[in-house]
Amino acid sequence: MELYKYSQIINGSLIKRPSKNVKSPYMADIVINEENDDDNTHLAHCPSLGVSGLLNTHTNLYLSVNDNKTRKSNYTVELIDVPINKIEKTIANTNPQMGNIIFEKLLINGFLPEFKNFKSYKREKKIGDSRIDFYIIKENDEEEYVEIKSVVLCDFEKNNFPSYIEPEISKLNNYKKGAIFPDGYRKNKNVPISERAIKHVKTLSKIKKELNINTSLYFIVQRDDCEYFKPSNKDQFYKECLKEHKDYINIKSVSVKWTDKGICYFNKFLPVIID
Repeated sequence: MELYKYSQIINGSLIKRPSKNVKSPYMADIVINEENDDDNTHLAHCPSLGVSGLLNTHTNLYLSVNDNKTRKSNYTVELIDVPINKIEKTIANTNPQMGNIIFEKLLINGFLPEFKNFKSYKREKKIGDSRIDFYIIKENDEEEYVEIKSVVLCDFEKNNFPSYIEPEISKLNNYKKGAIFPDGYRKNKNVPISERAIKHVKTLSKIKKELNINTSLYFIVQRDDCEYFKPSNKDQFYKECLKEHKDYINIKSVSVKWTDKGICYFNKFLPVIID
């Protein structure tokens, strides 16, 4: 079943990020592959920055188009080709906002067994000093708070990945590709990649322990080549936080499949492994 479709997707290639003329790390110079004129350089918004090195001059881009005159660019990098191994590639969505959109589509279309026949839901529900992505009242009137994380990255088998990335290497003897979160640039490896992501885990755990309201953490894997989800070994802070609080949170993972036309389909539920 189709979960989401962009109104327009065009194909492009990266020239430089940050842009030569707009120094924000969220702006890049790109070319539109369908255009053949000499002046074929455009600005594009990159909502996920460099996608941990995956957004580079080797990368094929799929861009959404808008006519908002207040923006610096008419284009946004939404999807990119990402490596499965040295040779194969698949398509992944890199826009962090898409995780929430896909979860909402899964919810209202009945893909999530624990929320079948739910009564109502609200986005961005405030509780204490936090806002949780979804607040759902289930069929039996039970409340549940749900936080969403959009996942783009994966681990790789030793010696079977492109030379232009520095991936997490799987420790499995019989390799199966694992989706991982979080990953990203940090100057100091002795600090978490995302303090905000850690806060979300602690908040969900606190809601369950202090208010006895169920909570869930959904990792929406924006690619179709992974067999399971795990916290990244690159961030032991987040991994240990998940291990500490996992008994108080329902931790789930779902993968989706994207096409080069900007269409998203449900793929499968993934096992979550926190060791």
